[in-house]
Amino acid sequence: MRAALYCRLSKEDETLPDGARESESIQNQRAMLLAYARQHGYEVAGIYSDEDYSGMDRSRPGFARLIEDARAHRFDTILVKTQSRFTRDMELVEKYLHGLFPLWGIRLIAVVDHVDTADAAGKKSRQINGLINEWYLEDLSANVRSVLTHKRRAGQYIGAFALYGYAKDPADHNRLVIDPEAAGVVRRIFGLYLAGYGTTRIARLLNAESLPPPGQYRRHKEGLPYYNKGAGGQSWTKATIHRLLTTRTYAGDLVQGRHRRVSYKSPKTVWLPRSDWIVVPHTHPAIISPADFDRVQQLLARRARSGAAGQVHPLAGKVVCALCGRVMEQTSSGHTGKDGARARYFRCRTALTDKSRCPGQPYLPAAELEQVVLEHLRRHLGPVLRPEDPALFPADPDGKARLSELTRLRGELARRDAALEALYLDKCSGLLDEGQFLTLNRRLRQEGARLRERLRALEAAPDADAVRAALAHRLKEAAALTRLDRLLVSLAVGQILVYPPEEQTRTIRIHWNF
Repeated sequence: MRAALYCRLSKEDETLPDGARESESIQNQRAMLLAYARQHGYEVAGIYSDEDYSGMDRSRPGFARLIEDARAHRFDTILVKTQSRFTRDMELVEKYLHGLFPLWGIRLIAVVDHVDTADAAGKKSRQINGLINEWYLEDLSANVRSVLTHKRRAGQYIGAFALYGYAKDPADHNRLVIDPEAAGVVRRIFGLYLAGYGTTRIARLLNAESLPPPGQYRRHKEGLPYYNKGAGGQSWTKATIHRLLTTRTYAGDLVQGRHRRVSYKSPKTVWLPRSDWIVVPHTHPAIISPADFDRVQQLLARRARSGAAGQVHPLAGKVVCALCGRVMEQTSSGHTGKDGARARYFRCRTALTDKSRCPGQPYLPAAELEQVVLEHLRRHLGPVLRPEDPALFPADPDGKARLSELTRLRGELARRDAALEALYLDKCSGLLDEGQFLTLNRRLRQEGARLRERLRALEAAPDADAVRAALAHRLKEAAALTRLDRLLVSLAVGQILVYPPEEQTRTIRIHWNF
């Protein structure tokens, strides 16, 4: 008689000892079954095993090979330690032990609990065993879920791997600590988005710099094989950037329990509503300030689209048709101006497609609206931003203000250098024509030259007067408001209502956040 030996061990049953290729329990099961086979005169036709697989898992590779070989009748008997080693799924007990195995001429023997499918009188006991085994898994699943929920509510991180930007505290694996290298990339992503970069543009910029995305970075940190960026899932994507931007854990609040398994029998998961998420505030150091995180969520909620070169228009998502209440979308004309750039417009799609629902004027030049908002911002902020007021610049004996200004200037220069590189890549890939490239390139270089001049002056004259002069110059620039900034608009402007023109005049109402 030919016999197949099947051994299985769950992840929860036993961990591997250092240096062992398989667990001691699997070895013990195999030794027990080999001894039983010799004692009863069975010829061993094959040994099948599954390490770290649950008894409810139907996709066990060793189990699948065992079933295929049983179907092909490569043996006559299956030997297992207990019925639960074969399966804990009552449905599989009925399917194989009492259904297919008798048809295939296969006998199953469980050595320890004396299960033998050749014994017709033992069918009820096998069914009872199957039910008990399944109930055991159901109770175990409920207990594990209860423990994990308790840990989540206690603010303990239970993920298998630390969130990108963090590492697990060596002294407490349920606590997150900042990983400086990855955290720097997270800060940069949030900063770029607040500066007006779209998610696609940010992903393209990070890929151009060959920065590894989260999965690659983790493999590299753990010393695992490092694949080329061209492989699937090995580069930054729009979805990856969006996921990072919407992860509140970066603001210092631990967010867990966002999805759950359908049941203990299925590996499928379903996403839970936000109201069911488990959020514990202030459990770990924040990479992004809560204020900046909330600003990013406001911008994302408006679903602003990128304009030329992936740059989000400062007013995107803020402009609303006063007649139909719909957010006006951005578009561009087919003509270019003197500076080589295409004219941009805000338009009401309802007015464009259905005059019965919105009889308004569908188009509004973006430059015209920008000028209106700029003038109103200067009028509101002018009395507040007074560079000549000495009270704005207190004494700085320790040089902290100077160091802060130096850091800011260097960061601004680094961002503009990166933007210049990305701009060139956009031109090479055909996303920008020659005129658009020259216009944006010239503007970035002019801004960079002004920043470098101020940086040199501050480095050459590091006294308190120089610091105050630099800060005053920066404040004066802010008060002048020569162009709109996306972050400033998100902070200051709530909504811009645009009315249709009447006798060549147009009413625009701005709702401020202050």
